[in-house]
Amino acid sequence: MPAPRWFFRFVYDRESAALERRHDQPDHQQADETTVQTLASAVMQPGPVADLGCGPGPHTMALARRGYDVVGVDGSSRMIAVARKRAARDGVTTTFRVGDLSTPLDFSDGSLGGVLAILVVQHLSDPTAFVAEIRRCLRPGGHLLIRAPSRPSGPSPVRTGPYYRLRAAFYTHVPGLVDFYDPDTLRRLIESAGLSIVRSTSSSSSVDVLARA
Repeated sequence: MPAPRWFFRFVYDRESAALERRHDQPDHQQADETTVQTLASAVMQPGPVADLGCGPGPHTMALARRGYDVVGVDGSSRMIAVARKRAARDGVTTTFRVGDLSTPLDFSDGSLGGVLAILVVQHLSDPTAFVAEIRRCLRPGGHLLIRAPSRPSGPSPVRTGPYYRLRAAFYTHVPGLVDFYDPDTLRRLIESAGLSIVRSTSSSSSVDVLARA
């Protein structure tokens, strides 16, 4: 079971400004656009789309620029404050709200055309319930793009400063702090909620699954 919810709220509140700067870097902007394009290729405008665990809002804003009706939700109030500031700065009209993703989602049954859940499921004590909630909220033919971390098999990428190296070491080596996934495990989790796998990809650090309701 992952760490208590307050622990990750504290971590991500602390990291809100740093994540904002990171997503403004060209390599991260390109990666964010690639992620958004994957969902956009499957979900017609305007969606609606929910970006669950939106952080400082790069995917939410990228979808809004493409004409989607998108809501970004995150458990960290500071992340949401950063996301709102970024949207106002860039003139992007979208909605951000604080929400506990370990509880029932604040969306009506069958109300969403798409859902993004990028690097959030590993923090949840009941990922099965989380994916079942997403399934409830997706309309027939709606799509979920979910990303989960895979356990590192080699040296971790160098982060700026000792804090990130220490955090990476804790995440990797402290049992139960986060859940790591391999492609089969993530696909089984998605299929258990009644979603059909469209495609699955993996890298040295994460696993992505695009699924259809």
